[in-house]
Amino acid sequence: MPARINHNAHLRQVHRNLDVHYSGASRQIEKLSSGRRVNRSSDDPASLSLADGINSEIRALSEGGRNVQQSVQMLQVAEGALAEISDMVRRMQELSSQAASTTYNTNDRYAINQEFQSLKAEIQRVAEFTTYNGIPLLSEEQEFAIQAGPSETSNDVSRIELGDMRASGERLNIEALTIDTMPSAQQSMDHLQLAQESVLSQRNRIAAFQNRLVLSATTTASIVEKMGTSESEIRDADIARSMTELTQSQIMAQTAARFALDVDNDIEQILSLLR
Repeated sequence: MPARINHNAHLRQVHRNLDVHYSGASRQIEKLSSGRRVNRSSDDPASLSLADGINSEIRALSEGGRNVQQSVQMLQVAEGALAEISDMVRRMQELSSQAASTTYNTNDRYAINQEFQSLKAEIQRVAEFTTYNGIPLLSEEQEFAIQAGPSETSNDVSRIELGDMRASGERLNIEALTIDTMPSAQQSMDHLQLAQESVLSQRNRIAAFQNRLVLSATTTASIVEKMGTSESEIRDADIARSMTELTQSQIMAQTAARFALDVDNDIEQILSLLR
């Protein structure tokens, strides 16, 4: 039976080895270039699915954090306007007290009432023109819902009511007040006290809600940071390990290439002797 030298079989095996090592080197280069251990589902299906799930949660929480920050800014606008209204109501209380005193005559009360009416008109204007992104904040009764998390539960949705703080609104109800006479000035003092209490109540409610939102934002930021670290540990490449595996793959590929060349030369020499 004649002997056979299977030239192609040896080379096919060598080329398969080369493909394996070149493929391994290519994967490590991709990991080093992207900085990620998992770039596609074939790299590690379970890890990629887990990392993508964590990333989705991070994005939802981050969006909630942005909503909270914007809501805090909105409430700061409302609180600033309420501070102005409170100052004006306080000044109106002072004017009412003056007008209720017997030491002022009719002309004095008329002059005092002019300032009183101007302050009342300014309260109306401030309340009507206090807006955030075109949304009125103090000119009507309304509830604001802040989406702080990914779900619709009470844990992720915070709500606050902002009242109508116009001079003509039911909360203040000072539009008809006047202090041009002593009796009207005395009556105004009681109404203004109730109005000031309403303004302060609104400010306190906003302040407490702001503190809650700030705490929520801080907690959310901490959670996002920890989840980001977790995702990074799953998805990101171990640079030292990838460099080691790249070097190994390159060495093995070079060795296989030299072996293929040696095998090819040896077979050619044997065949030349047999010719």
